[in-house]
Amino acid sequence: MELMNAIPLLNEIRHAPAALRERGERRVINIMNFPLTNDDSQFLDEALGRGAVTITYRGGETTFWQEAKVSGVWWGEYRNAYHKVTLRTIEISDFPALAKAQPEDIEDGIARIDEALNGRQANAARSLPVSPS
Repeated sequence: MELMNAIPLLNEIRHAPAALRERGERRVINIMNFPLTNDDSQFLDEALGRGAVTITYRGGETTFWQEAKVSGVWWGEYRNAYHKVTLRTIEISDFPALAKAQPEDIEDGIARIDEALNGRQANAARSLPVSPS
């Protein structure tokens, strides 16, 4: 197996979970910035493995995250509208940042629930029996 950049990259990944645990520092490594041989890619895949959790985010682009067997390490793959891979990452975090609920999305969700409740309450008020006076 002929490795070119897998060992320095894995060494960088090795230190990132400690920074996450001790200082809450997240790290995203764009692995497309590293020239990786097929052997490098295979070595990293074997060293980090694949865990049980997969996240798919469908927005303008589609993003996939696969948890590694190493807790706090995530494989990321970003695809454009034509399904072409535009970015591959290794993210060291408790949860991928882009997959986390954003404050503005939470506000939209609250408004949506309020609309549903208001509509339901208005319908419930109309359906109550009216007692004769």
